[in-house]
Amino acid sequence: MICLAGTEYQDPMELVHEAMVRTMSAANGGKGRHWPKDVPFMAYMIQTLKGLADDSRQSAAQKKTDHLEVMAAEGATVEEALGRFGYCHSDVLSQAVEWEESENRQDRAKTDALLIDARFADDNEVTLIIMGHKDGLTPAEIRELGEMNQTQYETARRRLRRGLENLFPGRRAQ
Repeated sequence: MICLAGTEYQDPMELVHEAMVRTMSAANGGKGRHWPKDVPFMAYMIQTLKGLADDSRQSAAQKKTDHLEVMAAEGATVEEALGRFGYCHSDVLSQAVEWEESENRQDRAKTDALLIDARFADDNEVTLIIMGHKDGLTPAEIRELGEMNQTQYETARRRLRRGLENLFPGRRAQ
């Protein structure tokens, strides 16, 4: 319904219901909208709907409110708009699945780290490279710390890469 834009009403039936409630209230002697007997009912209802929508649009609360639907791009949902702005919480089931997947990833990472440590336990240069990467050191700092020249460093890196390919075939990052 064209009257809804910028109002507090989210559904056309909410607006129609409000018009009916106010009309019935006035008919029973209360506050509301009076239906003049010389005006056709449909004309009265259309004008009442327009008036209620305009009253809602002009209210102080509505003037200070940005509606979520306005934030959503064409064809997108309100949830997508909220997610884009970082204001979205997933449902409990999604959170549980995400937590379980995170736990599984952490378990696999720990297992992989143990395999890597075991694989290179006897190779001091590769172990130094791994520890240097974990500590955020640059290649130059790792070479200096391990007293390696460029060739020794590159050879150790090659051993590391080939050892990882053997441990985890097909898992190389592209």
